[in-house]
Amino acid sequence: MGMLAASLPFMLLWTPASWSREAELENLIRILVRQTSLPADHIRDILLKARFVPSVIRRMRQPYESKPYAEYRRMFLTKQMHLEGRAFLVRNAEILEDQWKTYHVEKEIIAAILGMESHFGRNPGRDRVLDALFTLATGYSRRSDFFREQLGEFLLLCQEEKLDPLAIRGSYAGAFGATQFIPSSFRAYAVDADHDGKRNVWDSMPDITASIAHYFRQHGWQAGRPIACWLPFIPALASRANLGIRRFTTLETLTDRLPAIPHPWSDDDEVAIIPLHRASGPAMALVHRNFQVITRWNRSYNYAMAVSELAAMLGCAHCLSSARA
Repeated sequence: MGMLAASLPFMLLWTPASWSREAELENLIRILVRQTSLPADHIRDILLKARFVPSVIRRMRQPYESKPYAEYRRMFLTKQMHLEGRAFLVRNAEILEDQWKTYHVEKEIIAAILGMESHFGRNPGRDRVLDALFTLATGYSRRSDFFREQLGEFLLLCQEEKLDPLAIRGSYAGAFGATQFIPSSFRAYAVDADHDGKRNVWDSMPDITASIAHYFRQHGWQAGRPIACWLPFIPALASRANLGIRRFTTLETLTDRLPAIPHPWSDDDEVAIIPLHRASGPAMALVHRNFQVITRWNRSYNYAMAVSELAAMLGCAHCLSSARA
């Protein structure tokens, strides 16, 4: 095994047969040095303390978002979430008003994201982020390149923000804080809104809410415009629905095949159609470019529709509607 491998009991947990322990660790270090320009000894010292956690990979292979929408929404669209969301909006009204003036992202959208991601900051995750990213970078071959990149981004943000990489906890996918940012998103979009010199997405509500609003603004959020409109299942639009948000057109080009779409939708809105399975059976939704922005945060249609429904539940009247027969 060699002296280095003998000193790394955690490496006995590594399951990929292709890992030859010390040689592959050194290769990973070289990749991260090229990506981050951090010293090899600094990276090595941190990775020697990382653990390979097989349950992380098992959870990645069975995400909540893969459930049918009717089942998925039950986890989030609850009376308790409604009550907590309303209380959050009241408690942070002044902060959210400041974010609106700066970023023009509706407060209900910010609240819905926080509710979905961390139950308004109460549940940011219990996995050590270093372990999660290390495990996925070395043992999840389908997306190992992505997670190696995120591991490098994590090392950089810890250096920049003076954070202990061994202390940060989050999700099994390596997201953290009330916002559940992945490392690259934190580095690109987190905001020091309270001006204390730190981008604190764990405990500072100004930083948390501004960071979400900044992300949405930077990805093209259109304030005051809708997100989604429920449709019945329309067989003539099935092939278009299967293309989902890969195909946008103006609403005007589809009106002859749709039921009446309520205000505030307008003929020049860019729209797509997606399939979703409701409790009543197969259905569709007309979605705005704003829906696509939510999928930049989380690419799951289930997630984006649940955010739309939760924002509407919290008082965003224009976020979600249903077509009139």
